[in-house]
Amino acid sequence: MLTQIRQPILQLWSRQTRTQRAVMIALLISGIVLVIAFAAWASTPSYSVAFSGLSEVDAAAIVEKLEEEGIDYQLRGSTTILVPSKDVYSVRLKLAKESLPSGSSAGFELFDGNALGMTEFTQRVNYQRALEGELERTIGSLAAVKAVRVHIVTPEKSLLKDDQEMTTASVTIEVQPGKSLDASQVRAITHLVAGSVEGLKPDNVVVVDVNGNMLASGMSSENALAAAQNDSQRAAELAFASQIEKKVQELLDTALGPNRSIVKATVAMDWTQRETVQQAFDPEATAVRSSEVISEKYTTDGEVVGGIPGAASNLPLGEEEIVEGEEQRVLYSRENEVFNYEVSSTETREVQAPGQVSQVSLSVLVDGVTDAAQLESLKSIIAAAAGIDAERGDILAVQSLAFDRSYYEQQASEMAESEKTQRSWQIGMMVGAALLLGLLLWYISRLLNNLHKASTQAWTPVLKPVSEMTALPGEAAAALAAAESAAAPQPAPPPAAPREEYTPPRPIPQMQDVDIPRLSEEDEELQKVVSQLAEENPAAVAEIIQMWLNQSEK
Repeated sequence: MLTQIRQPILQLWSRQTRTQRAVMIALLISGIVLVIAFAAWASTPSYSVAFSGLSEVDAAAIVEKLEEEGIDYQLRGSTTILVPSKDVYSVRLKLAKESLPSGSSAGFELFDGNALGMTEFTQRVNYQRALEGELERTIGSLAAVKAVRVHIVTPEKSLLKDDQEMTTASVTIEVQPGKSLDASQVRAITHLVAGSVEGLKPDNVVVVDVNGNMLASGMSSENALAAAQNDSQRAAELAFASQIEKKVQELLDTALGPNRSIVKATVAMDWTQRETVQQAFDPEATAVRSSEVISEKYTTDGEVVGGIPGAASNLPLGEEEIVEGEEQRVLYSRENEVFNYEVSSTETREVQAPGQVSQVSLSVLVDGVTDAAQLESLKSIIAAAAGIDAERGDILAVQSLAFDRSYYEQQASEMAESEKTQRSWQIGMMVGAALLLGLLLWYISRLLNNLHKASTQAWTPVLKPVSEMTALPGEAAAALAAAESAAAPQPAPPPAAPREEYTPPRPIPQMQDVDIPRLSEEDEELQKVVSQLAEENPAAVAEIIQMWLNQSEK
């Protein structure tokens, strides 16, 4: 089996040129190198991140512990440590048992060592460092906090209380991605810091985030409220101005095209809260509020009233003193009615909320509009879209100016040139890859064809059987048979087998100079036909000769 495989390979190797042999050797070496590299890559363990965002102190401690345990690791920078994927969780548990990572902040463990020889200043600095570190650890334990730094300023003690400066603190917070700190959480942090430092008040704690946003201003409650109110008012003015700019810009982009206009707006708002009370009187409309009518009536029967002087004779008679059948005498009656008329009035109370727009200033620059009528129409359209009110004191300025587009044209040309170059490289790479692939396929197909030819053990008939072909004249057949018999000895007949093995023909020795009789024109024409047939179908000619030889042997 090995001999049958080696023989075609050696024949194929012998037929190759030096260049082809060099290419084959290069391909073989490249294949071996790729196989070795793939095997090495497949056998290399995969690494995963075990710790990230470490300080250099924690990273050094973790690396030292991993080396002691004999665990493989990789460093990515100085803040990330990778370990084999199968050991990630076990490594984390082992180092958690050792309190690693402990964080970059040092707490009160600074005083665990020997304090002999320390000066008072050194001890005070260490105490401040320890206090800051403990606060950083406490604040860092909050779920929304990723990293934190705390700075405390403790002034020197003064003899006079009025000259004593206040203790202050500043906190910088990095929030976890996807989370945020609300006002209550920030207030809790300020009170936490203030409650941990002697002489520190919550109003003296400043809290900011890593983006520079003020979370706690470190002012008194009133000042902080005023500052927050000013910030919100300014944000409302900017938002209203941005809304106006957006509306006008969309209008101009639709009318003139993109990048042909610039819009800037400024909005001033009145944040004064007003309460208006109005009272109106209508003199024509009156209403009766009250009335008073006084009437007196005197009656007498002509008799002189007499009696005992005194109050008793002037008092009215009692019920027991009235005689039946006699009419009671009325001496005096009085009625009093009062009518008061007032003018009707209407009282209106109106409260005006703060935040009313007091003035809008809008400036617009357009490119290439030279027609005055078109510019005036644009001005009226912009005023309507922005809500410009001349009575309120709003200002609108629309001017036409030729924009300098040389920079943008240069950038566009550079980008176009870069895209063209990149596209050319891509096309060249694709064409080169296609040519290389085609050349490789052609070479492989040629190698396979040569190998197939070298390993072929029997001729495959490509023509019709010889019995069906037109037989050659007798003289030509005799001449060919004589030449073949003179060129080489007749081989022994092969053993009977279902398929004959191919035996390469032996080289024909040079014939001695023999006087060959001149052929006739018919024989010459026949010789040309045989020669052409031998060139076009050598396999058929070889088969015919083989059949003739077999017939001669019989």
